[in-house]
Amino acid sequence: MTIDSFSGKFDFLSNFYGEGLTVEHYYQAAKTWHDDWKQSILNAETPGRAKRLGRKAPMRDDWDEVRVDIMYELLKEKFQDLTLAIKLIDTFPISLIEGNKWHDNFWGICSCMKCRNTESHNMLGFLLMRVRGELMAETFKK
Repeated sequence: MTIDSFSGKFDFLSNFYGEGLTVEHYYQAAKTWHDDWKQSILNAETPGRAKRLGRKAPMRDDWDEVRVDIMYELLKEKFQDLTLAIKLIDTFPISLIEGNKWHDNFWGICSCMKCRNTESHNMLGFLLMRVRGELMAETFKK
């Protein structure tokens, strides 16, 4: 079994989930060292607007080396919320796939015809499953 859409019942898995500042806001703001850009991204009214601003911001030199670690830390922080942590744990043992149609084969798996032969990494799905495993291990320790 897989969850391949972070919408509806599983919208809490999306980086766009939540009121106010979301994982998407923080992730996009982390792309740049420029304080003005960071502030503009964090002040964005929606996660979509934060993402669009993040695409325009001057990129930090080490972004490719740090982006996965930054996403992992943001997800760990997000799932410190007990309600969200329980919902994430409840997805076990289902595989989590950030399915999309916008050609993102690094963070997810694009299902469009253009990408059908493209290598996909599903990094967001793997990070979510990693956080889920860590939360489960914490639960069993107690």
